[in-house]
Amino acid sequence: MLSYIRLKNFKSFSDIMFDLRGKGGIPKRMVFVYGENGAGKSNLISALLFLSKTIMSIKNQTRMKKFIDSYLSREAEKNIDQSVRNEFMEEFLKSQLFDLEELIKEYKTLNSEGTLEIEIGFFLDGVEGKYILSFDTTKVIYEKLIYKINERRGIIFQLSEDNVIMSPSIFFDSAYSRELRENIEKYWGKHTFMSILDNETVTKNRKFIESRVHQNIFDVLKWFRRYSVLCKTTRLDAGRIAVPFHFLRNLESGIVKTRDNRELLAFEKILNKFFTALYSDVKKVYYKFEPKEDRLQYELYFKKLLNGKILDIPFKLESTGTQKLLEIFPFIFSALSGSTVFIDEIDSGIHDLLMYEIIELLGEALDSSQNGQLVATTHNTLLMDQLANENVYILSSDVEGNKDIVSVDKYSFRTQKTHSIRSKYLNGDYSGTPITGYLDFSEIIEDVEDYINNDEEFFEEE
Repeated sequence: MLSYIRLKNFKSFSDIMFDLRGKGGIPKRMVFVYGENGAGKSNLISALLFLSKTIMSIKNQTRMKKFIDSYLSREAEKNIDQSVRNEFMEEFLKSQLFDLEELIKEYKTLNSEGTLEIEIGFFLDGVEGKYILSFDTTKVIYEKLIYKINERRGIIFQLSEDNVIMSPSIFFDSAYSRELRENIEKYWGKHTFMSILDNETVTKNRKFIESRVHQNIFDVLKWFRRYSVLCKTTRLDAGRIAVPFHFLRNLESGIVKTRDNRELLAFEKILNKFFTALYSDVKKVYYKFEPKEDRLQYELYFKKLLNGKILDIPFKLESTGTQKLLEIFPFIFSALSGSTVFIDEIDSGIHDLLMYEIIELLGEALDSSQNGQLVATTHNTLLMDQLANENVYILSSDVEGNKDIVSVDKYSFRTQKTHSIRSKYLNGDYSGTPITGYLDFSEIIEDVEDYINNDEEFFEEE
């Protein structure tokens, strides 16, 4: 589980600490972050996406280059416009190859002189660990991992531009340690050491690796691989989902070898239970199959009551809110399966009361799960009425634009029983709410007409 995250010179944050630790230092299972538009809630979630990309950089480049070669050879045989194909590949490469210099350029605070720094605290097997990264404008310049070494906590590795430290208790084969040091000389800077290790698990035999590197570091690497992120960017939803079942990635449509695929049929039943419980007019959720060469194309359908008749409706025609529910379903499933999940604008397009019911049921389920954790941003203040003070965080900004994020229970004043968290938040007691100046929409219309009809005045003001 995530214990905390600290960011320096990351997007809109010059220096911020997001601490999720509760009683006894144990991370909270469910956290909701509130704040006005533009405060940086999406940036907070995107930090986890950034970290994930730094770890997967080498492995993804290797896999994607193989895919690209295969794709281009297949597409060359088809009668497809070259410019369309090139445009697709350009966008695809930007989203998948994770060049570290481009990532730093994308995430580092504009015009900031200091280094971009990210520190992650995590809680595994009853022990808190820490992972620290520091970047200049083009590369990683410092990396450190602290976690359990046998039965005690210590430095697993620490790397800088002029020093390499690797614990002999973790990397206990001298020949392999030398090989790792050679890889550090080759790749570190353009890639992190965690990325190098991640790639080693793909390119090397599993038994070979496990006989030379302690399991503790793989436990850390496994956690980084298994957390999931869904965040908003300026144009679209972007994210990474690590799921225990393949079909969680393609719930709406896809291709299977046979209609008796057990995973697909299992999720058909689960989705039927999920949506029929949430919507009174949805009577059944199921998949339709159509032959496609030697396989079957599947597509999600609803049997829905409309105007007194039950009709078969393709899911793709459903509302934005219903589609959002399917989008977040794999993330909810992953959290309940014991993973850490980060979702930006979890309630976007979903009715407040429906989201209220979902979160109430989800909170109960997370309490009984092992290690499951959900961290989400939202504007739905109705949820505050069911959340405990320690689970509600407010992201606020002072007059100079400095950001801070704390849970409601950390505020100096207490919330009385007669005053709910929601009422005090909407009243501005916790900050993090929009503050608008004077705005007259009638004046806006008049100003446009005046500018258009008076060229001289317009150009003078320009």
